[in-house]
Amino acid sequence: DKASDIAATGPSSRPLGRVTLRGEIVDSKCFLGVMSPGEKTVHRACAKLCIDGGIPPLLILRGDGGRVDYVLLSTTNPMDDEKNLATLVLPFVAQPVSVEGELFRYGEIYELRIQDDSISMLR
Repeated sequence: DKASDIAATGPSSRPLGRVTLRGEIVDSKCFLGVMSPGEKTVHRACAKLCIDGGIPPLLILRGDGGRVDYVLLSTTNPMDDEKNLATLVLPFVAQPVSVEGELFRYGEIYELRIQDDSISMLR
């Protein structure tokens, strides 16, 4: 059974290369749940608390025709703890940003691995 194989081993990652994406960093818990969807000023404080508390950050990409894509953010070193990731993203939460990193795909999930200087504010 393919489903049980995936559950046992997890989906394999597929590297998609180095990319620069533009969007908004939010927390994956409240933005997709209670705040569904959150708006910039309203959810900024909540998102910062959630991410600082270990909730994985998402990069929200808004495209033409109302299309929205979600990209999970992580650090380039999987041994880094979530506090390091939180430190990287907290100054940029709920604001328009450009984020550069290595993009991976796990089934239907996208992950962008970032470094210390990967995020910049958009004007």
